[in-house]
Amino acid sequence: MNVQIIRLFLVALFVPAFIVLARSLGARSRALRSLLLFTFPALVGFSIMFPSIWQTFADWLGVDRGVDLLLYVTVLTLVTYIGYSFGKFRTLEKRIATLVQELALLRAAQENQ
Repeated sequence: MNVQIIRLFLVALFVPAFIVLARSLGARSRALRSLLLFTFPALVGFSIMFPSIWQTFADWLGVDRGVDLLLYVTVLTLVTYIGYSFGKFRTLEKRIATLVQELALLRAAQENQ
């Protein structure tokens, strides 16, 4: 396989990480998070038991070394997690701002009574 095509494919894998930044945090993301919660430890265990599998995948994808492929997957996972966390913090900040506004209105109403 052409190395440039593989590189473009690996770069294209980062697009879902940025989509995570833009989408809302609903039930769908909770389901995906739960699925990953059970899948990730199984993949880690499988990688520890059969480390040569990364080289096999790398050969199949046209990447030079299995370690490079593992690095790409790790970076992709990190970027996705950062995107998810950013979205979660943004949602929490909005909720906190709404609660602070409601609390201020309640206190103002109590002072005027």
